[in-house]
Amino acid sequence: MEDNGLTFFEETELTPETFEGLEKKVYDLRNLLEMGISLSSNLQFESLVESLLYSCIGQMFVEQVALLLQKDIDVNDYYIHMTKGYDTECKNGIVLLETSPLIGFLANNPYPIEYETLLELPDILEDLKAIAFLNPYIVVPLKSKDSLMGILLLGKKISGEGFTNSEKEFLHYVARFGAVAVENSRLYLMSTLDRMTRLYIHHYFEIRLMEEMKRSQRYNVPLSLLISDIDHFKRFNDTHGHVQGDSVLKEVSQLFLKDLRKMDIPSRYGGEEFAVILPQTHLEQAGIVAQRLRKLVEQHQFKGQEDVLHVTISIGVAQYDPNKDKDIKGFIARTDKALYKAKQMGRNRVALFK
Repeated sequence: MEDNGLTFFEETELTPETFEGLEKKVYDLRNLLEMGISLSSNLQFESLVESLLYSCIGQMFVEQVALLLQKDIDVNDYYIHMTKGYDTECKNGIVLLETSPLIGFLANNPYPIEYETLLELPDILEDLKAIAFLNPYIVVPLKSKDSLMGILLLGKKISGEGFTNSEKEFLHYVARFGAVAVENSRLYLMSTLDRMTRLYIHHYFEIRLMEEMKRSQRYNVPLSLLISDIDHFKRFNDTHGHVQGDSVLKEVSQLFLKDLRKMDIPSRYGGEEFAVILPQTHLEQAGIVAQRLRKLVEQHQFKGQEDVLHVTISIGVAQYDPNKDKDIKGFIARTDKALYKAKQMGRNRVALFK
């Protein structure tokens, strides 16, 4: 047919319902873009995870959400890492093994799926029992490249309605952003951790100490630092061997990690020395924390090759003073003097620099 340059079209009326649907699409896309930018720009792991969970709560209007993650770069099983909206704190025990059929299914089918639909698959019924207590309504895999980084579990909506296809699609893209962000954050976290103790490395400690000193001065909030040393550790190594000494270092680190707040910054300062940055903490409060840590170590029964073993620690504590501490070296030096005083006084003590 000869092209005469004429084009025929039929005018389509834009109804209020259609317009409302388009508005919702634009709103969702804007939120998705903002969430993607926020997640990709956050390398602080705990902050990132919390942001991801709150984003799901706010966008999907659910009351409960949980995130399962691999605990460590060397551990591939999936643990409950964080939850929001539950009456009681969920324990961080192993929930799903890396080899479980459910993990395999979600890795091959990385798209949001209702829990009820999963119950129709006989091969994964046993695995589903492991997450049943979380009351999931929808399961969202977080897959980055070829790896399943984690699993998001969302409870029922406040309205009681199900999830629409549009909402599932939204969650799918959120999960993709989240998976990449979690992977990048984990890699960054691992690069800042001492592999033996899982405390922060010395270089990262210095960076964070400088940041916290600036924050303390800018906002006029207290900041304290404690440095601890395992008493007579060389003698302990000579007596029991370096393998036993490494085991003690790991266990002392775990005692610190379990007792400290999430905002605190524990690091391996030296061989058997640990340093802890305590933001928003006065000297007297830091002294209470130090005494608590000292008692935890003193009372702990360390696993020996034959009998249980005991060690003690000495701790020095100082509060940041912008008039005295012109740089981190000055602040560390005052804290180190307090540690030396604790050793002079007989060890297994806490000394505060006043």
